[in-house]
Amino acid sequence: MESKEITVALIGLGPHAKRIYINYFKKYHINLALVVDLKSQNETIRRFLEENGFKNTRIFTINDELKDKEKLENDIKNILLAYCKYLKITHIVISTEPKAHFMYLKFALENNINVLTDKPITVTKNMTNLSSIEKIRKQYYELLKLANNANCSCKIMCQRQYHRGYELIKKELQEVVKKYQIPITNIDIFHSDGAWEMPHDLEKENHPYKYGYGKLFHSGYHFIDLLSDFIKINDCLKGNKKITNAEVYSKVFTPNDEINIITIDDYKRLFKGQNIPNYYYKNKNPKFIKYGEKDYHGLLTFYNKNGSTITTANLNLIHNGVSRREWIETREFYKNNERIRHERINIEIGHLFNIQVHSYQSKEINERTNDEEKVGGLEHFDIYLFSNPLIKKEPFKEIHLKDLYTEEEKKQILGYNELSREIFLTNFLNNKKCKGDIKEQALAIEILYSCSKGLYNHYAKKNKIEKINIRNK
Repeated sequence: MESKEITVALIGLGPHAKRIYINYFKKYHINLALVVDLKSQNETIRRFLEENGFKNTRIFTINDELKDKEKLENDIKNILLAYCKYLKITHIVISTEPKAHFMYLKFALENNINVLTDKPITVTKNMTNLSSIEKIRKQYYELLKLANNANCSCKIMCQRQYHRGYELIKKELQEVVKKYQIPITNIDIFHSDGAWEMPHDLEKENHPYKYGYGKLFHSGYHFIDLLSDFIKINDCLKGNKKITNAEVYSKVFTPNDEINIITIDDYKRLFKGQNIPNYYYKNKNPKFIKYGEKDYHGLLTFYNKNGSTITTANLNLIHNGVSRREWIETREFYKNNERIRHERINIEIGHLFNIQVHSYQSKEINERTNDEEKVGGLEHFDIYLFSNPLIKKEPFKEIHLKDLYTEEEKKQILGYNELSREIFLTNFLNNKKCKGDIKEQALAIEILYSCSKGLYNHYAKKNKIEKINIRNK
C-alpha cells in the first residue's frame, strides 16, 4: 500500500491499540508521528514505542483528571493542533476509552483532519440517567453536522462492515428483497463475549460498568450496526412495505442480578484452593448501584405508515455467557482473559429465504493452531442458506468463511475479524471509498438510543416500550 504521504496521530495507546493499530503500522510501515495519552502513561508508552521500533514518535500527554471531559481545553487544543501542523498529520485514529471519543472527534472535524474512531461513537458517565442517554444522541447529531461541513472523512471502526461473510449475507438479502419485493421479516441476533468479570473486577476503567454502560456500548454496538444495515435493505420497498416507525421493548441483566446467581460464597467455593481476594471477605452482600448491564435483551418491531408490522427483530447481547476463565485473581481484561465468542444470526424473508450464521469458539486467541475453522475453532464461521423453489436458488447451501479468502490472505492474518480491520484501515488511510461513515450511522444511533433507555427503565422500575426514530439517511 502507498504510505509515504500518510502521517498518523494515534490517540490512546491501550491494549486494543497495541494489538490492532500498532501491529498494522509496523506491518505496513506507516509513519506514526504522534501518540496522545495520559500523563500517568508517559513512561510506559515511551518504553513500548521504543521496543516496537517507533523511536521517532512524539508523545503528547494530558493530565489524567481531564480524560473524561467533553471538550478539549483551549490550551491543550492549541498545543495538539500545533503538533498536528508541525508533524503534518493527515489522519487521526482514536482508540481511547469511549468517554473521550467526543472531544477528539470534534477536534479532528473542526480542523479538517481525517479521523477514525473505535466504537461506540461516544459515551458519557452516568449512562443510567436519561439526561446522559439524551446527550449521546445529541453528540452524534452535533458531530454529524460538523462532518457534513468538514473537508475530511470521519469513520467508525465497525469491522464487520468488511467481513466477507457479512458482505455476502447482505448481498444475498439485497438481491432477494429487490427482485421479489418481499421485505426481511425477522432478524434474530445473538452474541456472547464469554466475558466473566467478577465482582472485584467491576471497578475497572477499561470498558467500565461503574459509569452505567455495559454490553450495548461494548461489543454490542457492532450488532446494532449490523441490525441497522439489515433494516436498511428494506428501503428499496415502497407503499405499505416501507418501514416508517419502530419501537423496542428491553430487558437487562445487571451485576446486581448476577450476584444473586453466583454469590460471594459461590466464588469462594468455586475457586477454593486459589488466593481469594480480600474483597470477598470484606463484602458479604455487595450492591452495584446503577452499574451498566451485563446482558441486553431487546424485542424490536418495525412498522409501516398504517401501523402494520413489517419486520421484527430480537437482540440477545450478553457478557454472561460461557467462559474459560478458571482463576479468580484479576488479570488482563482485554484478550487472554479466556473470553470465548458465540455468534448466531438468523434472518428470514418471509416464506422465501432464510440465512443463518453460526460462529462458535471454544478457546482463547493464545491457543491458536493451524486448524481453526471447525466448530469450536477461533475462526469458525458457517453460513447456511435455505430457499423456497420460487426464487430459483439451491434448496440448501452451506458456505464456510474460509472459502471466501485466498490461501495467501489466510497466511497473512491473525484472524478474519483482524483482516476486516486491516481492509478498513487501508481504505481509510488511503482516502479510498470507505464504509463506516459517520453519516451512515443515524439509524444505528437511534436504535442504540432507544435500547439504552431499557437500562434507565430498569433502574427506574418502569416497564415500558420505547419508540425508535427511523433515520436511514
